[in-house]
Amino acid sequence: MLTISLTRHPHARKELLLNKTLRVVSRSGLNPTETALIDLLPTLKTSATPLTSPLFLGGRTGAIAMATWLLCGDALSGTLSVHTFDAHTLQTLTRNLNENHAPHTVVRAVSETDLTPFAAPASIVFWQMTRGDGTAERDLETLEQLFTPPENGTRQFFIAADEVNETFLKRFRKHCGSVTVQRQGTITLLKGTLTKPILPEDRAERKATFEVSLRGHDPITLVTLPGCFCHRRADMGGLALTEIVAEHVTFDKGDRIMDMGCGCGMDGILLATAFPEKQLHIDYQDSNRCACDSAAENLNRYPHASKLIFSADGEGRAASYDLFLANPPYFGDWRIAAFFIETAAKLLKRGGLLSFVSKREGKPLELMQQAGFEQLGTFSRRGYTVLLMTRR
Repeated sequence: MLTISLTRHPHARKELLLNKTLRVVSRSGLNPTETALIDLLPTLKTSATPLTSPLFLGGRTGAIAMATWLLCGDALSGTLSVHTFDAHTLQTLTRNLNENHAPHTVVRAVSETDLTPFAAPASIVFWQMTRGDGTAERDLETLEQLFTPPENGTRQFFIAADEVNETFLKRFRKHCGSVTVQRQGTITLLKGTLTKPILPEDRAERKATFEVSLRGHDPITLVTLPGCFCHRRADMGGLALTEIVAEHVTFDKGDRIMDMGCGCGMDGILLATAFPEKQLHIDYQDSNRCACDSAAENLNRYPHASKLIFSADGEGRAASYDLFLANPPYFGDWRIAAFFIETAAKLLKRGGLLSFVSKREGKPLELMQQAGFEQLGTFSRRGYTVLLMTRR
C-alpha cells in the first residue's frame, strides 16, 4: 500500500483512498477538494492526457502532488510545481514534500504578478479552491494567467471547489472546451481543456491605486494587487493605528520600526513620508506574497530606509526596534494576535513601544500584560481601539 504521511502525531487519522491502495496519514483528514482531485488520478494515468510538468495550486498539504507522483510516476515528465500565496503554507508544503521524499518537486510562494512563467510548461493544472482561501478577484487574475498559451500547446484543468464564483465559471467556460461541471458531495468539480488562450497583453489589469493621508500631511497614492488585504482601498484599522502613533509618539532620528502584517505597506509609508526629517528605518513584514509584492511597488514609489520581509516566523533582530506596529488579522480566535504580541516582546528594545489595533480591548490587553507590556494609553478611532504599550 502506498502511504503519504502529513503528520507525526501519535493519534493521527489514517484515510484509505482509491480502493484502499493509498493511505494518507494526517491530523484531521484531507480537505474534500483534495480528495476529489486524488480520485481523478487513476483515470489520468490510463488516458492520453499528457502529464508534463503538472502544476498544483491552492493545496495546504501537498497530498495531491505526492499522490500524482506515487500513482502516475511512470507517465510524468518534467517538474511537479506546487504553488502557494502564503508563507505559512509554504513551510508546511516544503516539510511534507521533503519528509515524503517527493522527487523533482518545486515549491514556490508566488503572487499573481509572477505566476505565468512558472506555469508555462504545465500541460495539466490541479487547483483546490477552498472557502476563505482567497478572493474572487485574485482567483480570476490567477485563472487568466493560466489561460496564456502553454509551451506544449495544450493545458487541461481539474478544479475542485467548495464554491464557485459565477464570473469565474463564466470565464472558465469561455476559454475552455469540453467543459464539465459536476457535483461530488459538497464539492463542485470543473474539468476543461484550454482552447482560447489569452495573450499577456490582453489580460485584464486588476492592479489598483488609492489615496490616503494623515491629518496635516499631503496624501500619498498606494498600489494594491489582487489577494492583498484591503485591495483597492485603505485599511481603516491600519489607518486608525497610524493616526494615533503620529499624534502621540515622539520619534528620535533613526528610530527603527517593525510594520508587522504590513499589507501594502500603508502604515509605515505614511509615517516615513510624514516625518522625513526623522529618517526612520522601517522593516515591513507579511506572510502573504501578494501583500509583499504590493508593498514592494509602494516602497519604490516612496523610497526610504527600509527592508521587506516575506515570512511567517516573525523575523527581525531581537531587542533592536523602537516601535512595533501590530494590525493582526482575526480568524475566530486570538492565535495570530498572540503571535504578533510575542514577536513584539522579542523584537522591541526595553522601553520600546507597541501600537496594537483591535475591535476589542479586553483580550489583547490581557495578552500584552502577560507578555510584559505596560499600558500607556487606549484610544478610540474609526470604530477601532488602539492600545499603546511599552515593553518593561
